[in-house]
Amino acid sequence: MPKNRQDIPKAERQAELVAHARELFAENGYRGTSVAAVGRAAGIAPAAVHWYFPTKDDLFAAVVDSIFGETRALVEAEPAGDPRDELVDLLVRMEPYRGLHRVAYERMDETEALRAVYGRMQDWLEERLLAAISQRAAAGADLASITDLAHVLFEGLLISVRRLDRPTGELVDLLITSLVATAEASR
Repeated sequence: MPKNRQDIPKAERQAELVAHARELFAENGYRGTSVAAVGRAAGIAPAAVHWYFPTKDDLFAAVVDSIFGETRALVEAEPAGDPRDELVDLLVRMEPYRGLHRVAYERMDETEALRAVYGRMQDWLEERLLAAISQRAAAGADLASITDLAHVLFEGLLISVRRLDRPTGELVDLLITSLVATAEASR
């Protein structure tokens, strides 16, 4: 006999809501998806969604977290490989959700849930990038500067909310110096 809808454990119901929300957010975007539509898709009263996810941003954060978590698990399930390849693999697999990533970035100032999810994603990306760089960098390379530059490249200097350890001018100089060195080396 099927479970009474009220007998479904909270975690199971949350996972079901996240699955429906993921489809709706991917199809309609953040602004085009309502909490009520997610409730209807899951077969529960729209207002009941708020018992599981108090706000739309909490639900959206759970969706972004599930996308990142599943994608990261697929990438990490492969035999231990090059961190650069893992980074590229994750970014390619997440490409269909690029619009949702942008909304998460824009809304992370609005909610702690999105800030936390976005922070975990960014930490993983930067960790892989730095591991790839450290494998290729000469001993004694200033990886702290590379960390700042990596952040700029990932998020864009003008929209970044991360407190940088160096003044913007130094980062721009580092970028220019790196590009000049690369250009000179490829002559």
